[in-house]
Amino acid sequence: MNGTKLFQRLAIVPIVALGLTVAGCNKQADNGTTTPTTTANTSTTTTTGKNTTLNYSKNSPLDTTNMFTQTDLTQTVDTTTAKKITLEDGKDVTIDAAGTYVITGTAKNSTVIVNASTDAEVHLVFDNASITNTKSSAINAATGKKVVITLVDGTTNTLGDGSSYEYADGEDEPDATLFVKNNLTINGNGSLNIDSNFAAAIKSKDNLIILGGNIYIDSVDKAIKGKDSVTIENANITINAEDDGITTDGALVINSGNINIEKAGEGLEAVTIDINGGNIDIVATDDGLNARGLIDDSASDAEKEAYGEENQADTYLKITGGVVNVDAGADGIDSNGQVYIEGGTVYISGATSGPDVALDYNGEATITSGTFVSTGTQEMSQTFSSNSTQNFITAYYSSTLEAGTEIKVTDKSGNVVVSYTAAKSFSFAVISSDKLTTGETYTVTSGDNSSEVTITAGGNTIGESNGGGPGGQGGMGAPDGNGGPGGNPPTGEPPQKPTDANGNELEMPEPPSSNSSQTEKN
Repeated sequence: MNGTKLFQRLAIVPIVALGLTVAGCNKQADNGTTTPTTTANTSTTTTTGKNTTLNYSKNSPLDTTNMFTQTDLTQTVDTTTAKKITLEDGKDVTIDAAGTYVITGTAKNSTVIVNASTDAEVHLVFDNASITNTKSSAINAATGKKVVITLVDGTTNTLGDGSSYEYADGEDEPDATLFVKNNLTINGNGSLNIDSNFAAAIKSKDNLIILGGNIYIDSVDKAIKGKDSVTIENANITINAEDDGITTDGALVINSGNINIEKAGEGLEAVTIDINGGNIDIVATDDGLNARGLIDDSASDAEKEAYGEENQADTYLKITGGVVNVDAGADGIDSNGQVYIEGGTVYISGATSGPDVALDYNGEATITSGTFVSTGTQEMSQTFSSNSTQNFITAYYSSTLEAGTEIKVTDKSGNVVVSYTAAKSFSFAVISSDKLTTGETYTVTSGDNSSEVTITAGGNTIGESNGGGPGGQGGMGAPDGNGGPGGNPPTGEPPQKPTDANGNELEMPEPPSSNSSQTEKN
């Protein structure tokens, strides 16, 4: 599956931003609920958009056949027959039919409830809307086929909730500030601020598509969760979350935009991750990029552990474009299956101590194009597989280098081929660039360390391993023997056997094999 893509071209029509002019009124129901009413209108509201091409891997589990509609892609809001809703404190708004609804105003202790038929598409136009509810979700779409939220250009919209929800007996939903039981699309060019104090900030229990908007999230739990899939394009997203930044139990596809995860447990988590473009910055206390397999919760702990050690053939991380910068407290990249670097620029700063590493995979990791630099610890370290078609350098350092140390590769003329300033301390690095030419000699400088290496096809090794574990599934280099299948062996005298309190020798544990995989750390 390496290198094969299916291009599904779905064009967004270029449009011009206009002002929002909508007439309407609200009918107040006796039960504290605002019921929207329709007022005829001749205006059309649009938000600016860009042409787009949504790219999906051939082997991705994401089925896009019926995912996108013109409402998703054109980002055009026709308000001719729209219903206008002006929010009020203490009054829920119930929407029970398909159509377009323009929401404006400010309300506390209020929820917009979508209770439409199973085949209904409800379009919510946020026009400086502010909704907070200390006892439940701000948006609760329990029914309907799809909810589309358009953020009107030039507007600021806010959603918030409290630290606990009140449920009817037997209920456990909604469980997010913006909760949609089925499909959710967010587009437009306005801003959406979400302050999530109970669980997730944005949650769709089907497919979640974000095709625009300036979205700012503070969450005590997950920031963005689409159960079946998440697709992101042309959006600017900033996340501070205690749990995952962006997660799905299916496919995650990022085509463009700016994603800044300032804080998260795991940054991006999915069964398959395709990054085709955009600028992505991640600071994670756990894994930065996690492509994980799925196993039933009913499995035993032993079954789950064994599963995490296996190669999940349909699980992968693939990067074909964009700029990805990861600062991870655990694994920088963690895949239960494969890793494919086919373009883009990738910088990874992994954990400072094992067993977490900068690059961790159960199957294979190949690089065929792009720029890649990772730094981390030697213990359990892995590098690219030997069947990579782009040259790479694996560097071992005899002592730990401090955070802020620059790794720089220069050619014989002194030109910088690639450079990266590590976010944390490290003793191990993997460096690759399409500018590393076979047969040419380069200087690799890291702090006070400087080494020359003449590139042979595939992998190339600088320094010697301190014996901290296997060098990776694919070995340290190409079949020419440059590095060998676990890195260079440690040097020095063999360790002495430990003794008990009486001075009797104890048996030492067997060292890990060179082809062993780490246990999955989700």
